[in-house]
Amino acid sequence: MMLQKPDWHPNILKDAGIDKKMVENIGVELRDFMKPFLSCNTYAGQEIYAETFVKGFLSDLQYKSAEPIALRYGKSVRGCQRFLSSGKWNTDEVGERYRSALSMSISEPKGMITIDESGEPKKGNQSVGVARQYCGNLGKTDNSQVGVFIGYCGVKGYGIIDRTLYIPEKWFNDDYASQREKCAIPDDIVFQTKPEIATTLLQKVVESGLFPARWVGVDSLYGRNKEFLSSIPENIWYFADVPANTLVFTEKPKMVVPEYSGRGRRTLKAKPSIAPAAVKDVAESPDIPWNKVILGEGAKGPIVAYEKCLRVVMCDVDNPGDCVWLYIRRFEDGSYKFSISNAPHDTQLHILRAAALMRWSIEQCFLECKCELGLDHCEARS
Repeated sequence: MMLQKPDWHPNILKDAGIDKKMVENIGVELRDFMKPFLSCNTYAGQEIYAETFVKGFLSDLQYKSAEPIALRYGKSVRGCQRFLSSGKWNTDEVGERYRSALSMSISEPKGMITIDESGEPKKGNQSVGVARQYCGNLGKTDNSQVGVFIGYCGVKGYGIIDRTLYIPEKWFNDDYASQREKCAIPDDIVFQTKPEIATTLLQKVVESGLFPARWVGVDSLYGRNKEFLSSIPENIWYFADVPANTLVFTEKPKMVVPEYSGRGRRTLKAKPSIAPAAVKDVAESPDIPWNKVILGEGAKGPIVAYEKCLRVVMCDVDNPGDCVWLYIRRFEDGSYKFSISNAPHDTQLHILRAAALMRWSIEQCFLECKCELGLDHCEARS
């Protein structure tokens, strides 16, 4: 609610449809929500710490780590820290019960599975997987931990489905043997690139059948990875961001053998009859007009962008590849966003535009989890 000055609005609960009885029942609803998960603890007495942490994450605490949470709810600080570091629970079962509940709330046939990574800066070098690497939270390369997350969104809502910590390749060298042991990395864990992790997570979600989807939405790290795109099931379309220097053919070229110039060795290998162009050059071409659209309503008014959408042929090592949609957005600050999609050739523009907006739900998940639930306050090192 927009106010002229920061202040308490006395009617905010009434306007939101929240009455006194609903507030009084919040504790009961939280208890009922927690019941299916508490049985996943393997040691008696851990339930109280699980409840304490959930209440702490949902609270207004500025720092949602073990000590402030324990002090807020009158629990043992050491006990909360031990629960984080050495508490035992059936993680797989917790995940399955959570995904089942989320599926019943938000799944729908035209949804989108979203994949992205999220990083958190770290000062020390003792936490598992920490290294100098690109951290999206900072927008640069720095000491950080990075996880690959898979989410889901549709007309009913959005949420995170699963996650895997990215462990840099150098952590599997002999020099890190003692560090791996300290951080309790299982012996069967092997190095995986982020696209390989994403493929594993995607296969798990699709095989579960809990989250039917029309789309898979990814950023350019995955959009430029042909192996990842080819791993997406055929019945699901991708909507993938790509870098500005991605090469495409604006029309399907013929493969011809160049005429012999009379000098040097004769070339017998066929080459495309036209040269490919970078998608940024396609965006700047005056031959294709911009279409002005309103993407949504922001805090400062309508979010305006300009779009171009056309069929192109991907350039695969100087050869024509798949025929895809190229969807380009230009924002009011002059920046571009380039995306490709293997949606059918008769897909209408408004459907592609909707897919472009759906992908950003995972960014909203990261924002809400960090700002409201303390996702970036984790203390565990193993």
